[in-house]
Amino acid sequence: MDLDRISLLKAITRRMDWLGERQRVLAENVANADTPGYKPKDLKQVSFSELVRNSQVGMSASATQAGHFRGLGGRGGDAWKADRTRTYETAPNGNEVNLEQQMMTVAENQADHSLMTNLYRKQVTMLRKAIGGGGQR
Repeated sequence: MDLDRISLLKAITRRMDWLGERQRVLAENVANADTPGYKPKDLKQVSFSELVRNSQVGMSASATQAGHFRGLGGRGGDAWKADRTRTYETAPNGNEVNLEQQMMTVAENQADHSLMTNLYRKQVTMLRKAIGGGGQR
């Protein structure tokens, strides 16, 4: 069974991919904390509910009257576009990396990734139980 066909699991996977990429960007910020003129980066925030909504397969809405809602289109490839972070202070050499802020963001990112991992695990366990495979492991 292809788990990517289940919209919730697909959304969780995409969120985990985004969090992994964000971790890479944050690590790059920390690594360049002493680089003159370096400006920290972050990824554009993507809401989890939007990922779930856009990952639903085979569902489309159509308006039969002018007042009805229109179907939601999919997102383009700009969902993970790099974004500048908010600057709290600038060093005399022009570096804008605030290590405390970056470490707080890394911890938040790690907690979000842990949450998504646990959610994915619970969903797979529920599927196993539903198809009679038991919920072991």
